[in-house]
Amino acid sequence: MHAAQESVLGFINTLRDAGLYINASRIEMLFEATTAIKDGGLYALFLCGRTTLCGSPGDVARYDACFARYFFGHDTLATEILPDPDAAPMIPGSAGFMKKTLDEEEDDDREIEMGAASAVEVLRTRKLSALSAEERELIFQLIAQLRSNVAMQRGRRRKSSNRGPIDIRRTVKAAYARAGEPDRLFMSLPRSRPRKRILLLDVSGSMTPFAPGLLRFGYAAYSCARRRTEVFTVGTRLTRITKHLDTKDSEAAMLAASRAVPDWSGGTRLGDQLRAFLDIWGQRGMARGAIVVIASDGWERGGADLLREQMLRLQALSHRVIWANPHKSTPGFEPLTKGMQAALPMIDDFVAGSSAAELSSLINLMGENFGHRRGREVKNSTIR
Repeated sequence: MHAAQESVLGFINTLRDAGLYINASRIEMLFEATTAIKDGGLYALFLCGRTTLCGSPGDVARYDACFARYFFGHDTLATEILPDPDAAPMIPGSAGFMKKTLDEEEDDDREIEMGAASAVEVLRTRKLSALSAEERELIFQLIAQLRSNVAMQRGRRRKSSNRGPIDIRRTVKAAYARAGEPDRLFMSLPRSRPRKRILLLDVSGSMTPFAPGLLRFGYAAYSCARRRTEVFTVGTRLTRITKHLDTKDSEAAMLAASRAVPDWSGGTRLGDQLRAFLDIWGQRGMARGAIVVIASDGWERGGADLLREQMLRLQALSHRVIWANPHKSTPGFEPLTKGMQAALPMIDDFVAGSSAAELSSLINLMGENFGHRRGREVKNSTIR
């Protein structure tokens, strides 16, 4: 990875540690802004980051302090940030970050190198299976840093409000203190709470080119809502890897998770593993009202009837079922595998998941607040 790329990613992590909320869309805006700058330097990065990464006036002071501390080693900005971009020092190793003259003294007219930000944008749209080892390292870091909102649902508890239905209990209790005369009507509204999210990631042989990226996607989704997200791998066995992702170090999480999965690049028995998940965890409450994401190409060695039956159970329990197929964005693709044919009628959203850009869209889809299902008739007999 280029030194400039490491600098920017490290700076974003520093801002997050300082309390700034930086999601994938803000990182994308930073890349777009830096790509548009012809003559780059720390001054350009400073302005682009201030504009795209600060979400409120209170973030500006923390951004300035983090910038000075990260790039210059002290807490206040001084003369290092100059109004003239040409006078500002370049980021160490930034030959590939923003356009920069290669050697002004030798030849002012030499071609300048394309920015790494634009190169990253190109890599984001490429399939994970088509990347080189160095490119995968960069994209894996970007995937692990994906963030999004968390979908909310109405909770059982209520909160005080100046609107909504009358809170009879509080109103009567207050009236007792005044000899039974209600001088005020108290009202309340239901509290909101994060909706549960469950990820089932296929790590079978046919998913080998995509499985490492999907694991990092699972880490990113878990980091958005640690208490409301569960991550499993499926293949010939079902493995719960949630506890292995509970760390701020994404690489340590990947190492722990990979050691815990015993069936890397094995066969695929989606129906059996989905039944195991529903029998052990889902039916007991984990899947009730949850957003369930299944990342798989649909190759099924078991029976399609079993998978169809288990998808009906999952549909009845969950709030929404999202299926991410890495081949969906391939031109001419049709879901012809028997696994996909069996599962399609029970899927709410059938999306692609083969590149960083598609995974970014997927994590944003998980954060949307969906309404009730429409056009569905789920019979009670499907809940077993």
